[in-house]
Amino acid sequence: MGAELKVLITGGAGFIGSTVASACLDQGITPVILDSLVTGRREFTEGRDFYQGDIADGPLLDRIFAEHPEISATIHCAALFAAPEPVSEPLHYYRENMAGTVALLEHLQRNGCGRLLFSSSASIYTPAPTSPWTSPPSWTRSAPTPAPRC
Repeated sequence: MGAELKVLITGGAGFIGSTVASACLDQGITPVILDSLVTGRREFTEGRDFYQGDIADGPLLDRIFAEHPEISATIHCAALFAAPEPVSEPLHYYRENMAGTVALLEHLQRNGCGRLLFSSSASIYTPAPTSPWTSPPSWTRSAPTPAPRC
């Protein structure tokens, strides 16, 4: 029998991350959960390898990879999102989401984990009612060209 397949799921105690973790289990992939529990729920991690901490915590990520050398990829679902807070506290959200992700990427690279699936924000953004755009901007891409058949 082959080696056990494991993935690290950041934000794995949140709604989307825990659903991804369940889907992994359904496919025979063992999830290893990293979540700060700022918005995640501990009960979503029951029966799973779980580490409570921040995605930017290098020593914690080093420990996770040392204890689970079979981790072959990371599914990054961790992020703060709660409108309208990002508007009132933009630096806090930038630090947590953007800078935290950059730190995570550096730690993943150092631990030899070169595969990442990035789950974007769960928030949906729409243009303001007074958007300056009256037509699509000139940089809007046209329909993709069909790929050649094999």
